[in-house]
Amino acid sequence: MTGKERILTTLAGGRPDRVPFVPNIWQWFHVNQSRGTLPGALRHCRSPVETLRALGADVMSKFDGVALVETLHDCRLTVRFEDDGGARPPWTSFTSFEGGNIRNETLETPHGALTHIWKYEPRTGAPFEVEHWWKDFDHDFSAVRAWLEDADGRLDREALARGLANVGDDGIVLFQLPPTPLKKFFWLAGPEQASFFIADQPAEMAGLARLQEQQALAALEEVADLDNVWAFEWPENLDSLFYSPTLFREFCLPVMRRAAAMIHARGKYMFAHACGRLKALAPLILEAGLDCVEGQAHPPLGDWRLDEARALSDRLIVCGGMTATEQEWTGPDTAGRIDRHVSELFASLGDRRRFLFAAGCNTSPRTPFDNLIAFRDAAWKHGGFA
Repeated sequence: MTGKERILTTLAGGRPDRVPFVPNIWQWFHVNQSRGTLPGALRHCRSPVETLRALGADVMSKFDGVALVETLHDCRLTVRFEDDGGARPPWTSFTSFEGGNIRNETLETPHGALTHIWKYEPRTGAPFEVEHWWKDFDHDFSAVRAWLEDADGRLDREALARGLANVGDDGIVLFQLPPTPLKKFFWLAGPEQASFFIADQPAEMAGLARLQEQQALAALEEVADLDNVWAFEWPENLDSLFYSPTLFREFCLPVMRRAAAMIHARGKYMFAHACGRLKALAPLILEAGLDCVEGQAHPPLGDWRLDEARALSDRLIVCGGMTATEQEWTGPDTAGRIDRHVSELFASLGDRRRFLFAAGCNTSPRTPFDNLIAFRDAAWKHGGFA
């Protein structure tokens, strides 16, 4: 089977030739490439997808599925860069730093300006928000509302065509939807401040949530029938420490259920990135109509074993199995430890249909290349179907 055939057969509940091996190695590749620490076997690789091919893995790419562009009408975004001497990243999953390692953003609205600051941290290979957009509820509310009313998501067909061509028959793209209202609030104000806003101003926050729902569903309506796009993903970080069942039910469930109806009517699949504690959200995951929680982290990083996810529903696609805990193993017989981990994990699932062997959120940049080879070999060894 090709990677695409293997993954689509798995999503449909069929029996592929083996379990798909779909590690998310984007950050791993870019950090090691920028540091000059890619192994010799990968020095010819110019991208994560080329690296996955060299590794013999299947491709499930969310980053090739970023094809919705936020379009502003009355608002205006400007960006200014600073450079404090820190390293400048070649790539990050959230934003770009082409002019310096500090990104200052200003959004002018009819009701005032909002400002936002990113800073790239080379130790982690990731950017962090130094300053959120929404700092004071009363002062910024009208500007935030104006932004949500003004923005809409437009399909960049050229970007999607490039992404589909990049992946080709070696896998699929996960088309990235706009965030749910709860994720949008977290991006705007940070999880802590957003939670206070929800508690203190429930009516106003509910109104903003409806605006975000409308934008997400309008965007999905535009892209739901796209050829060669089989899976749509909410760009969340599902974790009950932040997405409490109460908040999920109010600010995620309504839009997910409506989206699921649209997606399932077309014979396609709805994913959400879910890399934290999930037990408390398990019933809501099914109620929302999610087909897959992508990047699930098992204990000790998460609180939900993969066999528990499997037991929740035969319909649920289980995705995970390699967290940073195992990825960073070193010492004698590391390959043997990885083989035993994979063997025990696969055995715990029983029926391995609807299972994607993937990174639990991400592949740590500190993962030795030999470990990736060991994971691949163990997946091929233990992931066949009789």
